[in-house]
Amino acid sequence: MKAEQQLADWSADWVRDGVVSAEQRKAILARHPVPAGGGQKFLAIVAGIGGALFATGISLIVKSNWAELGDWVKITGLVGLLVGFNALGWRLKMEPGSYPKTGDACLMAAAVFFLLGIALVSQIFHLDIRPANMVLLWWTGIAVQPWLARARGAQFLSAAAAVIWLFMELGSRDSWLGLVAAGQYTHHSEFAFFATGLPVGLTLLFFGLGLRGGRFDLFAGLHEKLGWLLACASLYALGFTWTTHRWMMHTLAPVRLEPVGVLGLLAAVGAAWTWLRNYSGLKAVGLWLLPALAPVAAHLLGLDLGDSGWLWGGMSCVALFVLNLGMIREGLAAGRAGWINLGMAFIALNIITRYFLLFGTLLEGGVFFAVTGLLVLGLGWWLERQRRALVGQARQEAAS
Repeated sequence: MKAEQQLADWSADWVRDGVVSAEQRKAILARHPVPAGGGQKFLAIVAGIGGALFATGISLIVKSNWAELGDWVKITGLVGLLVGFNALGWRLKMEPGSYPKTGDACLMAAAVFFLLGIALVSQIFHLDIRPANMVLLWWTGIAVQPWLARARGAQFLSAAAAVIWLFMELGSRDSWLGLVAAGQYTHHSEFAFFATGLPVGLTLLFFGLGLRGGRFDLFAGLHEKLGWLLACASLYALGFTWTTHRWMMHTLAPVRLEPVGVLGLLAAVGAAWTWLRNYSGLKAVGLWLLPALAPVAAHLLGLDLGDSGWLWGGMSCVALFVLNLGMIREGLAAGRAGWINLGMAFIALNIITRYFLLFGTLLEGGVFFAVTGLLVLGLGWWLERQRRALVGQARQEAAS
């Protein structure tokens, strides 16, 4: 939330509580006006959509005449598009940088064209490239560009490519990072795969927290939200092992220790990076993450205590709820609306899903919703207390 918007919201409470008069509030807001709501963000969204549509349109036009084009004409045309969009994006974004949002969209389109170029060369020369290796090549080709151009859209594609490659390797049977060895696949191996989302998400989250306040602070929120999304999605998926249906009870699948060690190392390096760069940020989120470690570690280390999937599933649901509360609490404290929105969305999703999985009769459902309603009311009361505490702190700072 922008500082001007926070001032407008807080000053309305100040008038209501008698701290300042309506005329004084008007004078304060005249000195610090709220900018036009979401103009820059709307422009960024429109530019991103426009760039994606343009790249898709060019691809469809070329595809409609694909058979008539020679191989080298195809390669030359795609290279021209790649170079042209990179040059145009750099000029619009950096030099002279008059249209940074449009330039960001052009750089995103160039990153997409690079992936299409890899696929095109592979097709023309009949190269047998593993899909994971193709994504890795794409990532290495676009990884540096966003940091040079400070382009958030291109950085989103770069981060997405890295995560997709890692998950593809974890899910492969022929990779040294394969989570399940060839011949050891079981019916419930997918839950071990879902568990990997937490360490990957924590790595992204810690990396984003470490970027806060630095030269590349503009990338911090992107990595934090991606990290939270992966961590919450991991716990949500693991919660499906908690059910009242006996035929859906899950046992834990054996996994290889090598990929587990790599995932643990990635999360540890991310935590160390945040410790050095943003210790307060790491401390703020650390305690909320602790309950999530037990069910995820159980799945990755194969701690099957005799058909104990229901136990780890229940712990995953509770850990997700605790984590969402932490996201909302810290989001309020730091003024990060994305954290709050994600936390509220997963709380609602978690509650609705568990109702359909755990309760069948009207009595059970009624009790569940009554208890949940009390929890939500308590959460609302707690959030209001936090808001009032923030307003009170702002008043004290203004008075001093």
